Amino acid sequence: MTPPDPTDVGDMADGSDPEIVLVPLTAAFAPLASALHAQGFDDAWDADAIIRLLDVLGAFGILAYRPGDTSKNAKDQPLGFVLMQAVMDEAEINTITVAPDARRMGVGRALLDAVKERLEAAGVTRILLEVAVDNDGAIALYRQNGFSEIGRRKRYYSRPDGLKVDALVLERLI
Repeated sequence: MTPPDPTDVGDMADGSDPEIVLVPLTAAFAPLASALHAQGFDDAWDADAIIRLLDVLGAFGILAYRPGDTSKNAKDQPLGFVLMQAVMDEAEINTITVAPDARRMGVGRALLDAVKERLEAAGVTRILLEVAVDNDGAIALYRQNGFSEIGRRKRYYSRPDGLKVDALVLERLI
């Protein structure tokens, strides 16, 4: 079977899952990760910030992409990534983002499943994250993946218009 053309997102828009391949997020992918981050966040991290985060003890990242069709010279399509940091038996999701045209297609779930698998193997028993209260899509993803609210940080995020938005602190025990 011929892989789908990554420039054609029609099959993704109708709710079917794209082919998702996961690889370690290394410094070589930092510019790509930065471009993905800019699609999901107003205060996007540049490639240097991503490299600095990857250099922190216990940090790792996972990149999701959809393979291109080599018979058509179609390039791989980056779908999203997650950056983590684990310390002893706890881990924190520093950031996770999915390209807008790949949302609701299982990319976030695939990233979270891969994170859980890796953390379980390392003896981590708790994952934490913060998410803006107005990020309904991300909150739904986290709740569907076993995260629950354990706190709130008032006026934690600043929006470009100056508005301050609370952050939910979520936890998942594994």
